[in-house]
Amino acid sequence: MAAIIGTAVPPQRQRVIDAIHLREPDRVPVGLWGTAEGYQNLRGGLGMDYNEDPFNYRTGSTSWTTDVAFELDIAEKLDLDFVRISIGPPGGSPGFRDITFEEVPFDMGISKPDVGINVDEWGVVRKWTPHQKGGYYEMIGYPLFHATSAPLEEGIKMLDAFPWPDPWDESCWQDSPIPGMTLREYCRYVREETPFALMGQGGRGGLFEQAKYMVGYAKIFSDFIESPEFLDVLLFKLTDIEIEFNKAFLDQCGEYIDWLRMSPEDLASEKTTFVSLKMFERQLVPHYKRATQAVRDYYVQKNPLGKIQFHSCGAIPEPFMRGLMNCGVDGYDSLPPKVARHSNPAAKKRQLGKEMFFYGGIDVQETLPFGTVEDVRAEVRARIWEMGHGGGFLLSSSHRLEHDVPVENTLAMIDECHEYGVYPLPKEPPPGADTGDDHEA
Repeated sequence: MAAIIGTAVPPQRQRVIDAIHLREPDRVPVGLWGTAEGYQNLRGGLGMDYNEDPFNYRTGSTSWTTDVAFELDIAEKLDLDFVRISIGPPGGSPGFRDITFEEVPFDMGISKPDVGINVDEWGVVRKWTPHQKGGYYEMIGYPLFHATSAPLEEGIKMLDAFPWPDPWDESCWQDSPIPGMTLREYCRYVREETPFALMGQGGRGGLFEQAKYMVGYAKIFSDFIESPEFLDVLLFKLTDIEIEFNKAFLDQCGEYIDWLRMSPEDLASEKTTFVSLKMFERQLVPHYKRATQAVRDYYVQKNPLGKIQFHSCGAIPEPFMRGLMNCGVDGYDSLPPKVARHSNPAAKKRQLGKEMFFYGGIDVQETLPFGTVEDVRAEVRARIWEMGHGGGFLLSSSHRLEHDVPVENTLAMIDECHEYGVYPLPKEPPPGADTGDDHEA
């Protein structure tokens, strides 16, 4: 690992800091994120040792996703510029526990599954659904499903009585990707002993996203119209918890975090948003604003230059993006490219590139898992040309690397970023880049 000399800022960290502050760095920064299976696949393909049990990894940003923090040896081997770290779940990793069907404290409305089930820190029940190289946790039980249809006063009583997760549970920060180190010790080690920038995530659920899991992924959309008072109380409670998780995280390691990712949300499909602009502004923005501003105020006490990043999949149009910026959001991930053109990465750069930084951009639906090495390299060139001019771009996959991404494609993504992403960037667009011609807002 490269030594840090005095107060000098290593080039990896400096290029990230430049990018998130909308300055052109020496080179486009690059980093990785993935599921446990995707991570095992990458380490195995590189001939590196890895833990073969996907259940035996420190929990990532949320318990059910099985995402993991990429260890520092792989960041050094691949010449990455930043790594990610998140607060752990109350009760410690893995953040969920086995539960019998008879122990579930609410009616799930289904017959007893023929496989084992578990419950996470939020009371959401899932079953393990395997695939050829691992699996995922499929939601089958929503703990507040019946509360939204109860009389308002009764539903609010159910909220008040609910066993919410404790953001200040000390087990949230007692472990880290390095065995024997606490979260604070790990973050200090990254800052003082490695050249990498560090992105942190303190929240563990989100607002709109976690509300979906609590009341039902389909039901919440009717709740916007049929139960708006209940939904507002629920979102207010989730906002309180989001703020406290972030405060707890920042108390431990805020001074070592270069930028902070708020809990992830999904606001859209590939074609359109899940709610109207009026619903977004009236029923979601006030909660986003309270959460973001409270967390920002706390964060700048630890790191006056810290920035805040927001995640959503899907086609997020400019009015929604500006609503998030007005809440205090500085950056956005993860730039899925296969969305409606009005909201694709190039459109976001044209619309907001002088005001916001962007993270991600390389397609995990087709290009990385199923494309050739040259397909990957071509997309990297196109994305850097679209997003990199003027700074403000950190390249990564457009979502978690999964088990089906060939190692050579991950390496091609990183290598092409190193080669093509050197500033000053080319003025002429490469083949496949969205230049904005014939673009309709």
